[in-house]
Amino acid sequence: MLFRFLLSSPHGDIELSQQDLQQPFLISPSEEHPFLSLNDYFGVLQEFIKLDHGKNLRAALGKQNPQASNNPADITEVVIRSEKHGAFYHIASVEICGLEKKNKFAVTTALSESARTSLQEEYGILQELFKISPDYLPEFFYMETVKWQAGSNTAEFLMALGEWFDGYHEWHASDDPESGDRKILLWDYENGCCFLPNSASYEMLRRIAFILTLYYDQDSFRQVYPWHHGAGDFVVKAESGAISVKLITARQYEPLVHFGEGEEADRLVAAIHFLLNLALKIRLDRLDGVGEPVWFDEFAVKAAVDGFFTGLAATATDKRLKIGTAADFLEIMQSFDTQEIYDMYESLLEIYADEDQDDFHLIQEELHDHAGELYAALQSFSLQK
Repeated sequence: MLFRFLLSSPHGDIELSQQDLQQPFLISPSEEHPFLSLNDYFGVLQEFIKLDHGKNLRAALGKQNPQASNNPADITEVVIRSEKHGAFYHIASVEICGLEKKNKFAVTTALSESARTSLQEEYGILQELFKISPDYLPEFFYMETVKWQAGSNTAEFLMALGEWFDGYHEWHASDDPESGDRKILLWDYENGCCFLPNSASYEMLRRIAFILTLYYDQDSFRQVYPWHHGAGDFVVKAESGAISVKLITARQYEPLVHFGEGEEADRLVAAIHFLLNLALKIRLDRLDGVGEPVWFDEFAVKAAVDGFFTGLAATATDKRLKIGTAADFLEIMQSFDTQEIYDMYESLLEIYADEDQDDFHLIQEELHDHAGELYAALQSFSLQK
């Protein structure tokens, strides 16, 4: 089985020479590992794929394409691409060549103790959410610990093999050099990065709000949180005018604000807080993914309201709707004036301050106008479309 090691870049794949592979492995985008090299990282990935004589890989191939012939002897090449080095995880894609159907996987790698703990928890959360709906999440096939010897040093990696979303890309707010306007830039390295039209940007954020609402547990108040556009939590495919969105990470699944369980009033208050948080957080990104915090215009609030009520209605299909009908909840939200909406955010401000001070300062600057824009979006929204 032949392995090829590549580095994904905005300008296409970079074939790595032996000299390239001797470069230090990056713990984070700006920090080098004290003894591991890039060659060690690819070596660990290769070892992970070959574990137990490829038994886990064969099982994953069978799950991904159950009707296809998946004889490992037919594999001609395995192409491993280093895709991204994040603050916690390292993402690689693994392309299996030579079989009847194309097979591509994602490998999420955690190295530090805190990252390994986080990945272990996230693996369980995604499997739990997958049972609610598999439509918007990657499927994970297996997770293993791999120990790696580098000279006299030993490193321990936790690695998970999951579904690769082909054609889906990260995106971020960026300034259009032609118009000077701030738009959403799709990081499509295959076909060229491009700015999304306003209608596609709205639909993308609407779908993000829908997904988060769909996975919100209205009984226990558990929700996917924290999430942030700046971390690339959602990826998008834009083809022929159609928008598709996937959630690729779920670091926690816990209540945002704690209330008593089981009481109808508590469920309503918790759902109000969920919508308030959703409508605000959906407006936050980082310029070009790594720059200063940025704030999306009013269209993001309208998209959040639209997606929330669509998601709320969807929870009725599997008897997960616990707060009355979407129409009843809309009526409750429309009964609040701008000042009441602004005041209700008070209980969330401490959470925002603890999470990120840069985001918090921007939230403080924008909150008054945001409350008015959320009020307007609720008043103009109709469930009849």
